[in-house]
Amino acid sequence: MTKMKRPIKEKIFRFCSALLTFLQFVFRNTGTEYGLTPLKRFKLARRIIANTQKVKSLSTWRQHLVLVEEILSVPAAVPGDVVECSCFNGASSVNLSLACALANRTLYICDSFEGLPDPEADEKFEVQGNSTNYYVWEKGEFSSEGGLAAVRRNVEQYGDVSVCKFVKGYFNESLPNLEAQHIVLVFEDADIASSVKDCLVNLWPKMTEGSKFYCHEPWSKKVVALFFDAGWWQANLGLDYPGFFGSGNGTVTGLGYSSMGYALKIDEEKIRETGTKGFHAGCQGFEA
Repeated sequence: MTKMKRPIKEKIFRFCSALLTFLQFVFRNTGTEYGLTPLKRFKLARRIIANTQKVKSLSTWRQHLVLVEEILSVPAAVPGDVVECSCFNGASSVNLSLACALANRTLYICDSFEGLPDPEADEKFEVQGNSTNYYVWEKGEFSSEGGLAAVRRNVEQYGDVSVCKFVKGYFNESLPNLEAQHIVLVFEDADIASSVKDCLVNLWPKMTEGSKFYCHEPWSKKVVALFFDAGWWQANLGLDYPGFFGSGNGTVTGLGYSSMGYALKIDEEKIRETGTKGFHAGCQGFEA
């Protein structure tokens, strides 16, 4: 009896969590600056969900809603574009392009369209979080089905290709020459730490203050550890490490987790100079 009930409970929980994610997107004030009303957000969310059914995806519509909400939350006065690092068949590209069109921003879709590069020796094998599952990364995995041309067709058919620029190549070759000068959001799904490093080295300096670097590998110890590696950040970017929100299962969305985490770009010196000191009972280091 217990075995029969558990799947039903799980289905009910997942449905309620998904419904809450949907309703939060619809009834928040996200995108009002761009003319979005609750009805328009409802129609946008419904379209995003439908697109993930039409294009084979390695990410979920719930994740896409989180990213779309981030794009539409950036004030119009803040200059900058959106960069996607790895797109598989373009389901996420389709939905991000809809938000970029509304916000009048360019979406740079960066991918080899031929799958992963050669993993480094120490990252080829990786256990998935605290589970008994593991990955053995191989060159060419997650290649776009039909290559760049197929991804472009998907965006043309279901998204808004007019705001998109397709950037082909491995990140260590393509990102140093990326045209974007200011970036308000990065969505990275590069899988292996060496590729994430390439993204950070080339994109982090262009990210605007307060922008987020979303990562699709919050479960990966190798990837998450990179955001706390003080030596690597100082050597490669001359900065203190940013830390990471959502390690493990990702940030909270609905009643569950998003399976995405992020690093927030902030100016700590500026905060020390202009920010407000917090208060914590019993702590002498803060002002009341």
